[in-house]
Amino acid sequence: MASEFSARCQHNFNKEPSLLYDGLRKCQKNPYHPTDNQAGIINLGTSENLICDDLIIPKLESLTEITPPELRYFPLNGMWEFRVELARFLTDKSKSDQVIDPEDISVTNGCSSAFSSLAYMIGDPGDHFLINTPYYGMTSVYMGNYMGLKPIEVDTDSDNMVCVRLLEEAWDKAQAEGKTVRGVVLINPNNPTGAVYSKERVLQVLHFAAERSIHVIIDEIYFLSMFEEGTFHSCLSYSQDWPDPARTHFMWGFSKDFSMSGSRCAVIHSKNRDLHRAFCKDISFYHNVPGIVQMKLCRMLKDREWVEEYLGESRVRLQKHAGIVMSTLDSLGVSYFKPEGALYLWADFSPVFTKSPSMEEASQIFDKMIDGGIYIPYSKGFNGNNSIYFRIIYSIPESYLVEAMTRFSNFVKMYTSA
Repeated sequence: MASEFSARCQHNFNKEPSLLYDGLRKCQKNPYHPTDNQAGIINLGTSENLICDDLIIPKLESLTEITPPELRYFPLNGMWEFRVELARFLTDKSKSDQVIDPEDISVTNGCSSAFSSLAYMIGDPGDHFLINTPYYGMTSVYMGNYMGLKPIEVDTDSDNMVCVRLLEEAWDKAQAEGKTVRGVVLINPNNPTGAVYSKERVLQVLHFAAERSIHVIIDEIYFLSMFEEGTFHSCLSYSQDWPDPARTHFMWGFSKDFSMSGSRCAVIHSKNRDLHRAFCKDISFYHNVPGIVQMKLCRMLKDREWVEEYLGESRVRLQKHAGIVMSTLDSLGVSYFKPEGALYLWADFSPVFTKSPSMEEASQIFDKMIDGGIYIPYSKGFNGNNSIYFRIIYSIPESYLVEAMTRFSNFVKMYTSA
């Protein structure tokens, strides 16, 4: 890259591309289509809900009203009417133990922006945050590329659960090395493992952070995509038990649960009013959601009967599609962590490896699957240390998923017999 660009720009430009980004790029260049491009790549690596378009598109098409305020400048943390509706919606759906105040909500253009905004407000360049591995690999990009925060990666216990003892060890090590730790990031359900953290487990983390006066960011972007209601307890449902409400921050967005990753709309909920004021004053200019988008989503949420029908049908479809993948993996002797919801499962590809498992062979398997027309990322894309794990997205159209499982079965048989 030319030297006239900033050192920051050159550093980011010269970095090895993210495995997840690279896989998506390859799929976009050569996308599978059952009639137009049968040799294309089927994307089982990008976490999008593609199985509810027939429900969401007609609804959005019906919301044709546009009012003058949507075309004007609006409060920088979101249009008031939208924030009121978001507060009502989240109070209801999270089973919050307190009525959520719209003043405790800021709207951002996606959870990626929410991560960047929170990183800007809680830490300085060179500070650190604790996060358990494996984790969605772009999180460190969102918090690091612009804002300069660095991850300290912490192992999970044998059940893929966040473990306070391991957080304490990581904290002590960071202190001994003179590192400043400003917070903990929790993604619940975990991405990529699908592990669901219980109320008790999350509260342990909140108490760990409160004792050290550091922040906790809790990303619950999949919490309405659980197969069965009642299997997940949002942190908002026990907010009165938070030991340090001013340093506890929740985020959620429309990308996963409402099949609208292109809408670029998410929510930061925090009881820290100074945080919202800082967001409005300093950085919200770069993270706004268009007024027309906000109000279309607002009107959608106000149709409560439709929302209930949509979320219920989405859960049914997700569970069915997960079953298609699990059936294929069972037939091949590939084990996995059985998902309780979300859009993916974490599979153990040990039977596929022809040698002692290594990142080198995992990369080879990944490349050969791409050559065979399926994109399934492995643990490197999630900053995981164990090469045997791959994440499989099942929230794609059923005919595509069936074709992908046929390709995967053929690949496994071919690769292991070579």
